[in-house]
Amino acid sequence: MASLSGQRIVVTGASRGLGRAMAVALAKEGATVIVTGRDPSALARTQTEVAAIGGTSELYALDINNAEEVEAFAEKVWTKGPVDTVFANAGISLTKPAVETTDADMRRIIDANVIGSFTTLRAFGTRMLARGSGKLIATSSDIGIRGSAGWVAYAASKGALNAMVKTLAWEWAPKLTVNAIAPGAFATDINAHLLEQPAILQAISDETPLGRVGRAEEIGPLAVFMAGAGSDFMTGEIISLDGGIKKS
Repeated sequence: MASLSGQRIVVTGASRGLGRAMAVALAKEGATVIVTGRDPSALARTQTEVAAIGGTSELYALDINNAEEVEAFAEKVWTKGPVDTVFANAGISLTKPAVETTDADMRRIIDANVIGSFTTLRAFGTRMLARGSGKLIATSSDIGIRGSAGWVAYAASKGALNAMVKTLAWEWAPKLTVNAIAPGAFATDINAHLLEQPAILQAISDETPLGRVGRAEEIGPLAVFMAGAGSDFMTGEIISLDGGIKKS
């Protein structure tokens, strides 16, 4: 029997990359995946990949920067049936030297990665608390833990996200669990402009103990674990999936 059979699981930012990989893996284990994104054509591809493995999905266009839209989305989804797990995966990236990073840059990254994630977690967390159970998993980053030159806005946003996850874990226990996955460098669209540069790819590979970047499908088994019974006694954790680059 599929380990997530009968579950309804939301994955935001599922149009491509890690979000798509998580959605497909969760569907393969029997969950109905509710996928969101801002690009309808890319989101349709996710739905096609889910269907190709015999999975079930629901598709919704969603801008996590619009709190009213997020709340309306949560209500619409919940009326079809309670949600068991939410992966607050949507977010954006920025690589820029600190001295060139503007206030507008910082606000844009914080708005998406911190406030957008919070509105998602709050919308579903409120409903899960009323029901009495649920799992919430945010997508962080190794850079939010260890920092990295040229990533000041992104690192700040993911560091804030980590603190938020730990705080919500305390506040919403014992009914809910709240955790985060912190990926390292993965070969996805969001990183393509960097990893297509041989020198950068080599530098990342040399710095990573496993000697390479991650493949998107490698996040799938961890997503399944986080949604499943194996994580029932886990909350407030930031789980690294980074090839060992964090080192501590």
